[in-house]
Amino acid sequence: MRSEPLDTSADLTIVTEPGPPDDAAADPPTLAVEPQRKRGKVAAFFGEIPLALVICGVGVGLVIIAMHHFRWGNLAISISVLGGALFRLVLPSRTAGLLAVRTRFTDVVTMGFIGGALMVLAAVTST
Repeated sequence: MRSEPLDTSADLTIVTEPGPPDDAAADPPTLAVEPQRKRGKVAAFFGEIPLALVICGVGVGLVIIAMHHFRWGNLAISISVLGGALFRLVLPSRTAGLLAVRTRFTDVVTMGFIGGALMVLAAVTST
């Protein structure tokens, strides 16, 4: 059994360790906590690229809106949010990074609805 303190930021898995075979009936199995292997820093960095692309798309849209082109800026924001929904739909949860907030279905429906609503707003707004 481990005697040193565990890293509190580690993902933990509970593993049962059976007691000695001669008194197995007397003592219940003890529990040991073993940290799971974390992803490397490079993998974690590349896992945030989809979110970075969505944020950059929203930033570009805001810059376009600031230049008094509301329809085009709103269209850029809606496309980037719909791209985030596509990333969340296609990528596994471990690879999607911070785009994975809730379940896949909830994330895709929420971002799809917001992106679609912004696209409708861009279509009906007069310049």
